[in-house]
Amino acid sequence: MKLESIGEVVATRTLVLVTDDGASSEVLVFLGKPRQLPDHQDYYCPYQIKGAGDEKVRYQCGVDSFQALHLALSTLGVELEVLSKGLSGKLRWECDDTGGLGFPGFAPSV
Repeated sequence: MKLESIGEVVATRTLVLVTDDGASSEVLVFLGKPRQLPDHQDYYCPYQIKGAGDEKVRYQCGVDSFQALHLALSTLGVELEVLSKGLSGKLRWECDDTGGLGFPGFAPSV
């Protein structure tokens, strides 16, 4: 299934990308409302990262909306970790002094 839009946004987070030269830019993370898959009993939860990377709308599926939501949040953590390591700078969240981004699965670089 290819999504063109995230649909109804239920949560957002603003991160900052700080480059080696000290410049910064916003990276926005959007989480969509979990919805039932067409013609299926399972659910999907869309998410999107804007401001870095390809900005595609992605999703995770689960047997119910809670599992889809949990898997989307966990996947976001891993994708942000990979994105942060692949960029010339590091992603930061102003609410975590340890370098975390507030997502399960994200392991801050030491």
